Amino acid sequence: MEFKESKELYERAKHSIPAGVSSAFRAFQRPVPLFIHRGEGARIYDVDGNEYLDYALGHGPLILGHCHPRIVEAVGAQVRRGSTFGCQHKLEIEVAERMLKALPWAERVLFSNTGTEAVQVALRLARAYTDRRIIVKFEGDYHGWADNILLGYRHTQPIKAPSNSLEMLATGGQSPAVLNDIQVLPWNDVESLNRCFEDLGERIAGVITEPMQCNVASIVAAPGFLQRIREVTQQYGSLLIFDEVITGFRLAAGGGAEYFDVTPDVAVYGKALAGGYPLSALGGSDALLSLVEQGKVIHAGTFNGNPVAMAAANATLEVVLDPTTDFYARLRDKGLQLFEGLQRLSVDSGTDLIVQGVPACFHMLLTAQKAIRNYGDFASYDQAGTRAWVEAALRQGIFQMGDGRWYVSGAHTEEDIRLTIEKASRIVEFATNERTVRRA
Repeated sequence: MEFKESKELYERAKHSIPAGVSSAFRAFQRPVPLFIHRGEGARIYDVDGNEYLDYALGHGPLILGHCHPRIVEAVGAQVRRGSTFGCQHKLEIEVAERMLKALPWAERVLFSNTGTEAVQVALRLARAYTDRRIIVKFEGDYHGWADNILLGYRHTQPIKAPSNSLEMLATGGQSPAVLNDIQVLPWNDVESLNRCFEDLGERIAGVITEPMQCNVASIVAAPGFLQRIREVTQQYGSLLIFDEVITGFRLAAGGGAEYFDVTPDVAVYGKALAGGYPLSALGGSDALLSLVEQGKVIHAGTFNGNPVAMAAANATLEVVLDPTTDFYARLRDKGLQLFEGLQRLSVDSGTDLIVQGVPACFHMLLTAQKAIRNYGDFASYDQAGTRAWVEAALRQGIFQMGDGRWYVSGAHTEEDIRLTIEKASRIVEFATNERTVRRA
C-alpha cells in the first residue's frame, strides 16, 4: 500500500495543528496517521484510495457501521429543519424514553456531548448526593481527560495498594491538588478495595469503573469482583458509577450492567449511543437526578441535546433496540466468529498472541502471558510487537485501533470476518517466517 497523500497532508497539518492530529491517540498510528476520505458500511477508504475493513469504528461509536441509511436519513431531515435551537425539542424526549426502556434500573437521563463531560456530571452528583469528596477509580481506566479524573492512567509503575501519589498524575499542567480527592486502586484486587473502604469508607462519595477494562486489554473482571464493588459501596453509602461510554449499547441493550448483571447507581453513556455523532448521557434515579432539577447541582452546555446528534441517536436506538431483529445476538455471533477465529490462528501458529475480552469488544496483543488480568500484566505486554502487528494488518487492509483493540459492528458480514481471518493468517505466517530466518 502507498500512503503518499496521507503523508503529505500529515506534514501540512503539523504546521497548523500540534502533532498534526486533533486527538493525541491518533499520533501513534503507523506508518502515518491516516487521512480518511469516506466510510461505507464496514469499510473505510483513505485519501490514497486504500480500502480497509474497519474494526476501529471511529474508536467505538459506529455500532451500525458507516453511513447507515436510517441515520443518514434522520440526520439529513433534521439538518434541513435546523441544527441547534437553544431550546427543547421532541427528539430529546424520544431518545430519553428509548434509553430508559433499555435501562430498567434508571429513572431519568441527562444529556451532554462527550464522555468526559458526562463523567464530570456523574462525579459532581455523587459528591453532592453523599456530601463526601473522595472518588475511587482503578488504574488504567480512562474516564476522560479532565484533571480531576485523568489519574492512574498509563503510569510506569503499577500499584499494589490504594494510591494517590504524584505518579498518578498523567499530564503536564495537572494540579497535584486533584490527588486530595482521589484514590486509585489496582483492578481485580478485592483486598485493596476492602482496605480502601475500611480506611476511608465514610469519606468515599463513589467508585467509578468501567464494567470491563476496555481501555486496558479488554480485561473482564474476575468472578465476584464487580459484585464486591457493588456490595461495599452499598455498605458504606457510596455510589457505584459505571463508565459505559464504551460498553453502553454495545455489549447489550442494557450495556455492561445487563451483560455482567450488576446494577450501578449511575451510569455514563456515549460512543455507540448516537452511532457516530457526538452525544453522551447519564442515567440514574429520580432521587439523584433531582439534585439538578432542584438547582443544587449545575448541569449546562450550549450543545446539550443537540437536535442533529439526537436525530442520530434516535435512529441508532430504533435499529439496535428493535425486538424483531435480535440485533445484539447477531452482533455477538459475528464478534464470536472473529474472536474465536483469531484465537485459533494464535494457537495454530504458536505465536505469543492473546485474544481476550468479549465478542463485541476485545484486544489482541503480543505477550508471553496466558492472560492479562490487571494493569501490572498490561504494563509488560509487547507494545512494539503489537504495534508492528497493527501496522502489518493495516497494510493487509485491516484497520484496527493502535492499542490492539477490535470492535465489531452490525455492518460486518460473515464474509467480512472470513476475509479478515484469512488476511490475519498471512501476517502471522510472514511474521513466523521472519522470526525463523532471524534465528537461523
